Amino acid sequence: MTQGNRFCTSCGAALAPADRFCASCGKPLASAAPVPPAPVYAPAPPPVYVPPPAPVYYAPPPPAANIESVIGFIPAVSRKKNMIAMEGFTVIVASRRMIFAEATNALMTEENKKTYKKEGFFAGLIDSATIGYTFYKRYENIPPDAALAESPQNFAIDLSGIRRVKIERGKEIENYYTMKANQNSVIQQHRYESGKLDIETVGERYLFDLPNNFYDMAANTLRKAGLY
Repeated sequence: MTQGNRFCTSCGAALAPADRFCASCGKPLASAAPVPPAPVYAPAPPPVYVPPPAPVYYAPPPPAANIESVIGFIPAVSRKKNMIAMEGFTVIVASRRMIFAEATNALMTEENKKTYKKEGFFAGLIDSATIGYTFYKRYENIPPDAALAESPQNFAIDLSGIRRVKIERGKEIENYYTMKANQNSVIQQHRYESGKLDIETVGERYLFDLPNNFYDMAANTLRKAGLY
């Protein structure tokens, strides 16, 4: 039996595809159910490419500012400027550099006025020696870069370039006694030569006189900086 043959459900006679009644028994025939069309499958649309999100690169935070800290001071060092004149400096020992800040007459006068509130040409003349020994305190609250830029004569030495630092005490040159004011007591006094501060770098050597009473302060500052 080929596909599509029909038979009468009453008498079993063969039927033609277009018959509506059985030719043998005359029974009306139910219309054949229409053959459903073959399904048409539309091709699936190609997948839409969605690119992945672009990676977000986070820049690392900038390094912390290289803040140079002050380790200590070597006050009132001096050296010959020429055959007849001397120049004095406060040595600011910082974490990266030694900064030599010149004690100019203008700065000394300014500090004298701030300390003793005196005016005029002879302002604080009697106290000038005292100002010379306390002048380094001016730099306790000034950043190293500002101290270096304060005067064109100021200069700095990188600690990394220092090969050797040597300090010496001054020799005693006088031993005498004085009467203490308003008291019946005698005080023994000592007078010393200036000590020495000797700094040797890769390409240069710096020699300064160091007041003997600042020897211990200088030694402690250099030890803290790892230079002595």
